[in-house]
Amino acid sequence: MKKIIILFLLLVSLVYPQNIYANMAAPEESDVGTTITFENNDDLSVVNEVLDITVKGDQANIIATYKMRNMTSNVISTLSMFLSPNVENANVQVSQNNIPVEFTVEHYALNYTTEIDTNDWQYVVLTDPSIADTNEKNVDAISFQLNFEPHEESLIVVSYTYQLGGYPNYPYHAKRGEIEYYLSPAALWKDFKDLTINLYLDSEMPIIKSSNLEFTKISERYYQYKSDTLPSENLKIVIDENWIQSIISSLRNPYSYILLIPIIGILAIIFVIIVTIYLYRKSKRNK
Repeated sequence: MKKIIILFLLLVSLVYPQNIYANMAAPEESDVGTTITFENNDDLSVVNEVLDITVKGDQANIIATYKMRNMTSNVISTLSMFLSPNVENANVQVSQNNIPVEFTVEHYALNYTTEIDTNDWQYVVLTDPSIADTNEKNVDAISFQLNFEPHEESLIVVSYTYQLGGYPNYPYHAKRGEIEYYLSPAALWKDFKDLTINLYLDSEMPIIKSSNLEFTKISERYYQYKSDTLPSENLKIVIDENWIQSIISSLRNPYSYILLIPIIGILAIIFVIIVTIYLYRKSKRNK
C-alpha cells in the first residue's frame, strides 16, 4: 500500500445554499458525478485540537479531539466532514459532548490542486472515484451533523483505525510506515488555535525518520508537536526501525546473502593466501 501515514484528517464545514442555515453542508450533484465544495465557516471556531496517533503494527489508532465554540447568538446546525486516507470503517466513532453521533463513511478521489485562501476559498475537492483521474489520491470521508446552542462550547471527538502506508509489514530492511494528515483545510473555521499532536510509536518502528513538522521526543517512542496556530502545510511523517533493527532486518533479507557472496569470496581468497604464506614460511624455517 503506497500511501500511509498518516495520518492526516480534516474537520471542515460545507455550505448547502438551499438550507436555511447558511453553515450547513451537503454534497452537490454535478453533471459528471458527485462532487463536494468547501467554504469558510464564519460561526464556529476551534478553541483547541488534540490529535493522538498511536501506532501498533501496520495500523494506527487516531483520536482527534476538538473543543469548538459557537461564536454567534444563533442555534447552529452544520454538516461537517472528516477526511483521511485508509480509514477502517468498522472502527469509526464520532461523539459530541460524550454523546454518540450518527455518521456515514464514503470513498472519494481527492482533487487537491488549489491553494487555500481563507478570505475567499471555494473549490471542488472530492469527486466520485468512477470519474476521477487515476492519478488522483483516494480519500475516505466521515460525515456527521454538529449542533450548537448559542455561544455553546462543545467537545467533538472522532476516532478510527488508520491503515499505515509505506511498507510496514516487510520483515526486513525496507520496512517503514507513512502517516499523512490533512491539516490546512481546518483553517476554514472562523478561528483555529492551540494544536497538540501526540505520536506514540510501537517497538517495531520506534523512530521518526522524517517529518515536515518538528516533533519533540518526550520519552521512549513518544513524540509531541505543539503550536498555538494551525500549520500552513499538511502533516507527513515517515516512521522506521532504529539502526540496530535495521542491521538485524538486513541480515534477515535473503537478498543480502547474495550481496555478501563476493565479499565472502574475497575474504576466503585472502585467508587462503595468508595460510599459504604461513605454511610456506614455516616449512622454510624447518629446513
